[in-house]
Amino acid sequence: MKRTLSAATLSMLVATGLAVVSTATPAAAYDVRFANNTSWAWTDSGHPKNIDIDQAGDVSVGTWLDSKRRPHTSRAYFTFDITTYRGAVIESAIFNAKETGAGDCAKRPEVELWRTEGYTSRSSWAKPPVDLGRIDTTVLPAQSGCPASYVDFDATEGLRQALAEGKSTLTLSLRLPVAVEKDPTLARKYASQVGLSIDHNYPPGVPTDLQTVNSTNCTVAEPYQVVPRRDLNLSAVLHDKDLSDTGGTDQLTATFALWPVDEPAARVERIDYGRNGDRALGRFRTDDIQNGRVYAWQVRAADSRATSEWSGICYFRTDFDGPATAPTVSSIDFPVDGPQAPAIPGEFTFDAAGDADTVGFVYQLNGGAPGTVTANHPGGSATVTLTPWVASNRLEVWSVDAVGNRSPVTTYEFFAASNAPTISATVYEEGTYSGGPGVPGVFTFSSRVPGVVSYRYSFFNGEAGTVQANADGSASVTWVPADAGWTMLEVVGVSGNGTESDSAIWLFGVAD
Repeated sequence: MKRTLSAATLSMLVATGLAVVSTATPAAAYDVRFANNTSWAWTDSGHPKNIDIDQAGDVSVGTWLDSKRRPHTSRAYFTFDITTYRGAVIESAIFNAKETGAGDCAKRPEVELWRTEGYTSRSSWAKPPVDLGRIDTTVLPAQSGCPASYVDFDATEGLRQALAEGKSTLTLSLRLPVAVEKDPTLARKYASQVGLSIDHNYPPGVPTDLQTVNSTNCTVAEPYQVVPRRDLNLSAVLHDKDLSDTGGTDQLTATFALWPVDEPAARVERIDYGRNGDRALGRFRTDDIQNGRVYAWQVRAADSRATSEWSGICYFRTDFDGPATAPTVSSIDFPVDGPQAPAIPGEFTFDAAGDADTVGFVYQLNGGAPGTVTANHPGGSATVTLTPWVASNRLEVWSVDAVGNRSPVTTYEFFAASNAPTISATVYEEGTYSGGPGVPGVFTFSSRVPGVVSYRYSFFNGEAGTVQANADGSASVTWVPADAGWTMLEVVGVSGNGTESDSAIWLFGVAD
């Protein structure tokens, strides 16, 4: 008989009404719970047409003598609510009762535990609840004390049978064997509150919401979804009813199985871990699947004690062949040959060169984050707007098919000039000494890009301000130096939407 808890431990739990949490298997939310009876009753041969239900005080088992020395034979009944354990696998159920009296402490009788049908107000000694079977017998050793603090019986089969029959309650009866039931020296009394120490586990449910790729539900009938050449993350949601009083849940192991439909022996399995409600992943490498084949997969879950059934089977086919032709790339704003345009947003056109497998393009400028754009029709083209760096730029472009396979790459290299304003000056030429303190100079700003409406400027250790642009995009400021020596002018163009250009620097000297 399996004993998961000591009598001392159980006595503390009964007193506090707490659930029991086992540490034997760390993965489980809990293993053992202590359930108190919801009702109790006892019958009396001295009042054969009556039954005492939920009366205060202890219950008698066996034959006892009343104040007039008349014998009464009694049997005790205890009812438990077992709805919590529907669907659970019962590892063990230990019935615990506390002796409160004995006819003769020198004698240790056999005490039987029976499963019965439930009692009602019409039950009695003459019409007792129907016996469904004796499930255990206990004889306490002498060292148990008298009366004994706790008496244990194995009620496992009784609980299993009741749950298998779809019962909501379990009724257990304590009695003495019929052959000795009328011996007053063997009589016993028990506390009306008893308990069941139930070691149980809910098997994990079959995983649901199976997805093959890109958060799309798996396909179970043709035409199957297509998987391109890439690492594969199959996924499913896990389910398990085990839940502790503090909200703890079982750790589950999800096993994903994948195999070619035409070669089941080539089955590959991967595992992941999660808890109730988590989406587990079955991670398969590109090398685990081959081009042009149909694959099947399914998943199941396990906790520390039980394993679910396999899910239904999902299917997909593989296609690793991208468009055969690399795209062409062109740009009027930033041609490969010709004058360098300033580094402002410009258009680039990608063309599939007639490859009908192409439905879009992937592009990457100067190693930045990749972008995607859809072609105007299969085998067609698309235009994007990009902002290059000043100087050398590298744009890489791939055509992609409907499932994301890529074509060979096209590399488009071009140059972009600075978008900083140009500066010209009267008196104070760049890189020379001229003028002098108190001698005014005029500085004129012009833009390399359209749409500039003003310029921000500042002189080193001197005047700073903003000047509005003329209709042709130019502007001028007059500056009078106070001191001789080298100095610097910095200018930034500002467009109508607030975009600022790179800054232009003008280094010059004020003569003594």
